[in-house]
Amino acid sequence: MRLSPPRIHLIRRSLRPPNACTLEPPVPRQFSHKPPRLLLVSHRSSPRPQLPFLYPSAQYLSNGQTQILRLFSISVNHKKYIKEVSRLTVKYTIYIFLITTCFSIASLGILSERQERAFPSPHEWSLITRFRFRRGKWWEVPENNEEEGFPNWARLYDEYQHALKRLENRTKDGVGIVEQEEGGSVVPGLGRAGYDVTAKSEEWRQGYYEVLIGMARAAERLEGWVTDKSRRNIWSPEFIASSSNPRPKATPPGMPVPPEEHLQVPAADAPETFYLRILTSKGFTTHQRITAALGYADWLSFKKLPDSAEEMYRWGLDIALAGLPTPDPSPTIDPKTAVLSFTAPKDTITPNLVFATTNLATFHASQGNVTSALPILISVLRARLSASPAPQSHPDPPQDSSLTGTLLSLLAEPPYPPLPPTGDEPLLRRIEDRCEEAALKTYIGEILFATAGASSAQRAQGLSWVRDAVSTSKIAQSLDPVVASPERKKKCEQCEEVGLEAWGKMMTFLAAEAREKRDAANAGGVRNWVAGLWGARKGLDEAVEDLEGEEEGVIMRLNKLRGRMLREEYEEMDRKFARTFVF
Repeated sequence: MRLSPPRIHLIRRSLRPPNACTLEPPVPRQFSHKPPRLLLVSHRSSPRPQLPFLYPSAQYLSNGQTQILRLFSISVNHKKYIKEVSRLTVKYTIYIFLITTCFSIASLGILSERQERAFPSPHEWSLITRFRFRRGKWWEVPENNEEEGFPNWARLYDEYQHALKRLENRTKDGVGIVEQEEGGSVVPGLGRAGYDVTAKSEEWRQGYYEVLIGMARAAERLEGWVTDKSRRNIWSPEFIASSSNPRPKATPPGMPVPPEEHLQVPAADAPETFYLRILTSKGFTTHQRITAALGYADWLSFKKLPDSAEEMYRWGLDIALAGLPTPDPSPTIDPKTAVLSFTAPKDTITPNLVFATTNLATFHASQGNVTSALPILISVLRARLSASPAPQSHPDPPQDSSLTGTLLSLLAEPPYPPLPPTGDEPLLRRIEDRCEEAALKTYIGEILFATAGASSAQRAQGLSWVRDAVSTSKIAQSLDPVVASPERKKKCEQCEEVGLEAWGKMMTFLAAEAREKRDAANAGGVRNWVAGLWGARKGLDEAVEDLEGEEEGVIMRLNKLRGRMLREEYEEMDRKFARTFVF
């Protein structure tokens, strides 16, 4: 009899098929549990099926907490979107920055190129010095100062000052300039003035002269203006308390108040600082030194210092005499009266000599010393009329307007313009100098008429000179060299305006004098009755009518000319302000 093997008891649960249903209730998951109170339904409606996996766990969250969780919950797609937007933002920000930077650099380069072509600077200067010089020239043009409408003298003085410091620095652009040796010129209050710049090129010296004369012009306008040590702001004399201005004006809104007196710094040096630096430097041409001397003389005359001004005018004349080809100037000019000799050789009459004597005569006339001014003006006019005619100038060749030529002209650096003449060459009579002759005739006619007194012959002579001056200036406006240059045409129009104004005043005086004679003749009496029988009264009436008619005609011509000049000025201003770059 076999024994039965032992029975192995298996766990029933493990023997159940996988798909067998169990009667035990499932344990709800934490995220699908719903509190029992939410299972209550209204008796009016049938209960909806409550599925456990659609409800949160037993830790029920309020509505506010749910909103906060939703706010800070970021899905995977949202994260990808934020990363993509951030990447594109950084990318396009860099692109915009690079494009803006390149555009700014290109604009600055184009502006500098336009300024260089309008205001050429020496090629041997450094880039910073040339940039400062061009900016100073740029701000000197009134139309480029849109806020003020006139040159910003403080700004251009600052630009010229930076350029001057670099030009006089021997480690930068001033390599080769030396201080003058012992025995050089010494100016009181300024020390040893001027450098010896003969070792530098002519272009360098011309640019150096333009910087100095530009600073002198700016210093004249900035006299009395003050600034602070930072030089960020500048105040005009009307806002500064002084002995001549005990009650200064209040500064406008938005403008800082002037600093204390011990903190005030002059906005610019004295003008004579720059004029005398040109006069005492070695290496400048005769014309440059004469221009500086006469400019300083004009400044002294403006400051009501006639004795000092006359001395500077004489200094300018001595500089012109030093440039003559002959060591003895007595056959050419009288050193005391400054009258040019009518027997002077033509090669000894130079533009510098004519320029200096004309300014000296004009100064004498402005001071009322007509006895000294009239002979000088007549001698200068005689020298101009007897000068040899200038050779016909050839027009400049036209520029290559093709595409290749335009590109090459833009890429190539423009050449420095020809240097102005020294003024020591013989005087030549040019067509474009007819306005100078008209101005001299006007001055001579005014002096003759003003000093005539009771001499009717001298009055008629003075009136004839003025009429000839008006005719000369009118003819000059139709000449080709004058028509081609707007500046020369405007100068001729101004000469005609001055001549017509002087002519009109003379006719007003003569007409008033004729009316007085007629009224005296018409004042009753036997003598007047007898004179009327002989036709004297009729002659007086005709003389008054002729003079008044001529006076009216001159006034009409003057008004017509001024109207045309004003219209042309407005048109030119419209053209300038319509352009982006004004030079």
